[in-house]
Amino acid sequence: MKIKHIITEAKGIFGRNAGDPFVHTDGRKANFQSVEAYPDPQMERFEDQEQLALAIKEFEKNNHCKIEWVNQPSGSAFAVAILNDGDKLIYWGRYLQKTKANMLGVWDNKLIPQGWSLATTGAKKLQAGYDPQHLIKTENKFMSTGQVVNTVKRNAPDDVQNIFAQNLTKLASGRGDITFPGMANQMEAIRDYFGEIMQPLALAGGVIKGQAEDARKLLADGANWKNCKMMWPMSMNAALCDSFLIAPNGQEIGISSKGGAGAKASAKNIYDAYKKAEQEGNTDLIASAKFTIDVVKLIAENTAKEGPFQIANFLSMNNITEEISNEVAEYVQQGKTDFDGISQASADLLANFRVNNDVKGFNTGYAIMAAVAKTVAKEINKNPEFTRGALSLLNQSAVIQVYTKMSKKGEDAVLSDFRAVYPPNFDGQIKVDGGKSYYSSRIQGKLAFAFTS
Repeated sequence: MKIKHIITEAKGIFGRNAGDPFVHTDGRKANFQSVEAYPDPQMERFEDQEQLALAIKEFEKNNHCKIEWVNQPSGSAFAVAILNDGDKLIYWGRYLQKTKANMLGVWDNKLIPQGWSLATTGAKKLQAGYDPQHLIKTENKFMSTGQVVNTVKRNAPDDVQNIFAQNLTKLASGRGDITFPGMANQMEAIRDYFGEIMQPLALAGGVIKGQAEDARKLLADGANWKNCKMMWPMSMNAALCDSFLIAPNGQEIGISSKGGAGAKASAKNIYDAYKKAEQEGNTDLIASAKFTIDVVKLIAENTAKEGPFQIANFLSMNNITEEISNEVAEYVQQGKTDFDGISQASADLLANFRVNNDVKGFNTGYAIMAAVAKTVAKEINKNPEFTRGALSLLNQSAVIQVYTKMSKKGEDAVLSDFRAVYPPNFDGQIKVDGGKSYYSSRIQGKLAFAFTS
């Protein structure tokens, strides 16, 4: 096959790449090497606990090691992750109910021996636990800022709960003099994650003015932000809007939090913007964005599997057919992991990509599906009308962009200011990205979009 682009992914310990770093609180470091599950997925589980114990004993004997287990004995299978700490190999074990062809997600990155943590850049921020998923933990609507403060204080790590609660209370009461003592080394995590919680309370307290006031008058019919309900979506993949204010008139006003990296759009964001234009009778906008709307409707109104095929049909892509769709379904169900007997049409699609069939959980059907999604995305992106229509729709949506600016002062992290942008000013290009949700081991979601400058 012609090698152009790799289809790969990581999810949990079974998705880690060789060389991924882990660190211990005592300063030790180790690099991930490999992980294996026992018995073979075709066998699924050992016959009984005696056979399980014998297999573990044999593994330790053959590898001259002692496994450090991360959970209590249960189930009839096990997995072992091997790391290198520079001097020796270390072995972490996890008891499993059974093994299967796709083990991604079975062993969470956090389920490792005490003191150890994954040390990739993204993992460090998330492990701080300052995001709404850790501190809010619910998609329920909050009726007051006080409820938010109490929830955050209850869920926050002990060493920061008072700092976080006090600063949120300040923002809600209109004070912008916000300092996080001794947390300069956590400034990015505070800005990018805790900022998603600070911003709605800062709006409610009147700390954020400027164009936020234009949005309040237009979208909330002039209602005070403090009289709006608040909600945080819990999906880590929730794109574009990180929180919502629900005005007394029922309008949901999205807040796109901008700290370090900006937000990404989703099919739902653009689809909702189209529905808003439709409700308002904005026929000129709908007509000018027709190509974008046609594509986004096919994504939003079909399943993740069927969407790319429906778009291929819409675009008259004769190389992507119903036969390939049936082939994908058959291989996924079979658990096929090789390329023997695949159709020429599927082989031609795969020839444009580098397929890594060593990835954990590899399935031929998912690999073909990923190639379909990437091929469709490439075809959409050829048409400049897609970006123009998407930007037109998003820039009339009920979204406020809020930027959080922070700095370091000695050992402290200090809030500098917030800046609101309304109407939203999404610019650059919006490209369809077939690689964010379609992998050679699974389908994680629908076609996504990425902003590029």
